[in-house]
Amino acid sequence: MKSKKKFFEKFSNKSIFMGIISIIFLKIIYFYLINFNFFSISLGGGSDANYYHSYAVGDVDVATTIWPEILRWFNDLEVYSREVTSLLLFIGAVLVIPYLTVKITGLSGMKEQKKRLGLFFIITIYPTLLFYSTDVFRDIFMVIVYLSILIIIKNIFFCPSIIDKLILILIFIPSIFLLYKLREYLGLSILLSFCFLNLNFTKNRLIIFSLLYLIILFLLNYIGLFSSVTEYREGFEAAGGGSTIGLSFSNPLLFIPNLILSFLAQMFGLYITNPLSLIVFFVESIPFIICFSYIIKNIKYQDVFVRYLLLFFIIYASVWVIGNDNVGTAVRLRMFNYFSIYICAFYIMHKKHSIESKVDL
Repeated sequence: MKSKKKFFEKFSNKSIFMGIISIIFLKIIYFYLINFNFFSISLGGGSDANYYHSYAVGDVDVATTIWPEILRWFNDLEVYSREVTSLLLFIGAVLVIPYLTVKITGLSGMKEQKKRLGLFFIITIYPTLLFYSTDVFRDIFMVIVYLSILIIIKNIFFCPSIIDKLILILIFIPSIFLLYKLREYLGLSILLSFCFLNLNFTKNRLIIFSLLYLIILFLLNYIGLFSSVTEYREGFEAAGGGSTIGLSFSNPLLFIPNLILSFLAQMFGLYITNPLSLIVFFVESIPFIICFSYIIKNIKYQDVFVRYLLLFFIIYASVWVIGNDNVGTAVRLRMFNYFSIYICAFYIMHKKHSIESKVDL
């Protein structure tokens, strides 16, 4: 993260803070321009909000997730408003999500103020959050639930009191059920990540684990366990569209090279089709790549929470990178991967700073 550190060190805390305030101000302007129909920007999924609203007011009776059911429940209580709900989600994206993200890292004190502001800035400038905070999309609510669950998990790992751990577990159970109902494989990925916490990552082991994991995925695909996921992916090619990558997993022998290409295109944002995707690459993917590199470089500072975040990153990504072939959809799916890496990198920074401070004493 030396490059990131040097970049933020060029600016004073006040400059970064004013940058955050300026971006929030521009977001507010954007939100009102969108809601007053001055213009619109589509990254895919634009019809989702209309469907959620239609279900909420009773025009549609088939719910695909729990989110429209939540909206209808509020509508039945006569407290639902599309405009108010959009505004609340916007506030969640602008203030709640950056706050929770910084909180999870444990960054504190004046010496780490620049890191806190830097992470807050990265989340504030994140364009996908802005797009999905302008209407009743479920994504902002999902990210808030996900970050809240990470806070619970972190406290379960490090809380010394057995009673407090039990209370946290009781809170965790309905929270993970809610996330599961919002997106099934996201909730399952949270749970499955607990299964491999004994793995101890090193730079050399990361290479070995990656190769073994690719072989395991190849074998699982070869025996047909991913057939429903790959069939879903084929639907993107049939639908067409400028943001469809066009990689097919129909040939099992090409599974690994196509998986790597799909990962690079979607996770690292290297499939650039228009100026907007180029902006997203620089604003979202570049910080992700820097944080990802920093984690690998400083993997020796890992603990159980770092391992958990990395395991979640791998398990969750494995599902949607195989099942999705659309870059527009990828930007909303990968938010949870990006946030896990952002948090992991800054959490390691905090831990590294704490260790070095003790050594200095």
